[in-house]
Amino acid sequence: MKRMLAAFAAALTLALSLAYGTPAFAHLKAVVNAICDADTNTIVATFGPTAFGFPGTGAGVGSDCGGFMLSMDQAGWHIIHDLRTGGAWWQGSAGTACPQGDACYTLIFLKN
Repeated sequence: MKRMLAAFAAALTLALSLAYGTPAFAHLKAVVNAICDADTNTIVATFGPTAFGFPGTGAGVGSDCGGFMLSMDQAGWHIIHDLRTGGAWWQGSAGTACPQGDACYTLIFLKN
């Protein structure tokens, strides 16, 4: 009897969580990644869709990192990850977006 009651409670909890839960992807529209060169404080690469006011991959390259963040905010994009902290830096090498020998980090923006 206790097992049946526990199974019923578990099934009821699962059913209610599925019925009233909001899907995680419901409000996600688009994501843009920008790679910033910390040595020169410039954007060296961007990756994202041509949508929601963002011109597409490569837009903003050469601009100031702080200025790029402000312009993205004004266009309705919100930074969700600023990887300047937490040891998320890397050193550039030949053939990558980050210039060889420079320190780079990623900024991730979400359109909501």
